[in-house]
Amino acid sequence: MIRDVVVVGAGPAGSVAAAALARRGHDVLLLDREEFPRNKPCGDGVPPGTVAILNDLGMAAALRDASFPSIRGIRMTSPRGRSWNVSLHPRREDADFFIASRLVFDDLIRRHAVSCGAEFRRWPVRSLLFEDGRVRGVVALIDGTETPVRARMTIGADGATSQVARSLPGAKAPAVDRGVAIRAYVDGIQTIPHTIELHWLARHAPGYAWVFPMGPSLANVGVVVRSDVFKRRGTSLDTLLDELLASPVLKERVASGATRGDSATWQLPYATPRRSPRSFDGVLLAGDAARLVDPLTGEGIHNAVVSGSIAADVVHGALARNDTSRESLSGYDRRCERELGSLIRRAHRAQRHLAAHPLALEALFVLMGVGAGLVIRWLNAVSTDFHVGAPDRSNTGPGVV
Repeated sequence: MIRDVVVVGAGPAGSVAAAALARRGHDVLLLDREEFPRNKPCGDGVPPGTVAILNDLGMAAALRDASFPSIRGIRMTSPRGRSWNVSLHPRREDADFFIASRLVFDDLIRRHAVSCGAEFRRWPVRSLLFEDGRVRGVVALIDGTETPVRARMTIGADGATSQVARSLPGAKAPAVDRGVAIRAYVDGIQTIPHTIELHWLARHAPGYAWVFPMGPSLANVGVVVRSDVFKRRGTSLDTLLDELLASPVLKERVASGATRGDSATWQLPYATPRRSPRSFDGVLLAGDAARLVDPLTGEGIHNAVVSGSIAADVVHGALARNDTSRESLSGYDRRCERELGSLIRRAHRAQRHLAAHPLALEALFVLMGVGAGLVIRWLNAVSTDFHVGAPDRSNTGPGVV
């Protein structure tokens, strides 16, 4: 049996691609090594642009019924403790910004893909299947046996350690183009209603800590830093998280009986301006497997969903033409560049600049105090998801970590 498409990885990128292709009548097999629902380390923020794509895919009612906590503002703290609050207003009325545990969120999209007609199997993928010099599907572990699974097209959406990507030509991202992160769910922390917190780190620029509210006293708390900076500092991610919770920014808000769930760490394959190929004969890479993580914020869900949606469009066209060559699929790289390229370049420049000039971020916070209107106009000019409201300065105090 030869499938139309096998999608490796049932995270947001893979499930969006599977749902979109199944809705168009294709025979889609969605594979993952994990049983769902499964936990996935992440900051859990889902921006409006992502929600808009999911709504267009037919998920508006499911997302609404899930009642995820909505976000209306950001509190930002500079490395030296200057703090500002800004309001956020989604540009689309039907697309909110919310916090969603990946345990629930990913399974919601996966189940939607199945409801659209995709078949889901918990089959770990061992390698790509090469026949006649090109990819013809994957080799999956089925009932303990490595078994060929043939398909006209393969989409690799299997994350930062992608088995599919490792089977394809392309250099491993250097440490400067990778990040590391840690998060834990803290129960017993006073959160700011409908507000996410970003606390920029003093000794690990351009890294930052986050507090994303999931309830009045429950939050996703974590830290993300660039891999090369992290290695130079010679500390551990658990130590960074402990220092964050004990810092002046959070210490008074963490109750004496607060519980910290098991922490989880992960790597982030940052996107770069270098145009690494994401399309090959019979194969596309999407999401973290395609190294599309925002290099400044470490956010990956939005770019994953965008790339999954683009992949579905391109694969649909290639199957209709009965041509799945790299040339036929090259429109995928062009569309990813058109829709994500400018954002990636801007974030990459900012990340490099802040790493080389840590005081630049502090200067931006100072500028907010004397020329807030200019900064807000710039933010509104570059933001595709939000209209940013006028800033409100909160107390200035010590920074974090």
